[in-house]
Amino acid sequence: MKATLCSLALVLLAAACTTKPDDPQLQFATVGFVLQLPPAMQQALDSLIPGFKTVRSGSFRSDVAQAAASDGGGLQAMFATVADFDGDGTRDAVIEGAPPGDSALTIVAIMNGAKPKAFVVARYPVYDADAVGLYLVQPTGSKAGSFKLVNYPDSSTIYQYTGGAFVGTKVAQ
Repeated sequence: MKATLCSLALVLLAAACTTKPDDPQLQFATVGFVLQLPPAMQQALDSLIPGFKTVRSGSFRSDVAQAAASDGGGLQAMFATVADFDGDGTRDAVIEGAPPGDSALTIVAIMNGAKPKAFVVARYPVYDADAVGLYLVQPTGSKAGSFKLVNYPDSSTIYQYTGGAFVGTKVAQ
């Protein structure tokens, strides 16, 4: 009986140690989409870029919103995309925005896991914060672990997570 209880305790302890981290969520709200990051992912972002704010849904140009809807198959969050980019079974997030007072648009990946890690994927030195023309989308028909950054209407870059980093490839618009 004692051995059975010890075995059961070990199984429960092992299960508790392998608990999967919470996933980030993109949710539709009255103001557009809202990104909910688990606390550990938010801390990783805050340690990389304190005060980072995502692009507000209302800041995208109207033609960009229309292009994103047709590109992504309907209404979507243009400032973020959530997927399992590194193939570890947890959902990661890629977001665009800037810290207060910065004139650059920064694309940040936050990789989820036991110890989330955030890093800069791309940076655009100057952008119009009131008429944003860059948006993120999951590309149709591409490999798992990728996202597309569209600089509408000029160019697109597909970023594929490989070897611990995102590698960008320009594609025709």
